[in-house]
Amino acid sequence: MYHSDRPHITPPNRIRWHAASSGEGFTLFELMVVLVLIGLLSSMVFVSVSSGLFKSRETKFIDQFSTCLKRARTRAIGQGRTVEFMIDGEKRRYGLKVPGLKDIPASIQVEGEKIEELDQGIYGIVFYPDGSSSGGILDLKWDNGRIDTFKIARIWSHISHESSRR
Repeated sequence: MYHSDRPHITPPNRIRWHAASSGEGFTLFELMVVLVLIGLLSSMVFVSVSSGLFKSRETKFIDQFSTCLKRARTRAIGQGRTVEFMIDGEKRRYGLKVPGLKDIPASIQVEGEKIEELDQGIYGIVFYPDGSSSGGILDLKWDNGRIDTFKIARIWSHISHESSRR
């Protein structure tokens, strides 16, 4: 039927499929082990990702807090008037009057040293037009043991930040 010098190729209708014999394949035990391993690996990935998200929330809050302190100093010098960085402990809010106070997360306890009481229950740091400030130390204590310390110098209003775990 085929008379050619080329190698013989089986027509498609003649290809035979061989079914796996009963000795080949995976046992139920092997499948269960694989499923358990997949479950363990996916839970480890979930824990890693969720802890990373929490850390990013911490970092975001610290960046916002620090920026707000620096903005108060810059406004005082730039506008030639005193600017108050406020912390309202009862309402758990911090910031400047304009653009408005921001919420302090429930996982943070704020403690201050050498911080002025600006009004009843409202504490803060006053930045002056000459670049100085009332100064002080603010400790942000997180539920997970992290402590962020902001030190504000009186003379040049230099703001330093240190982070530690205890």
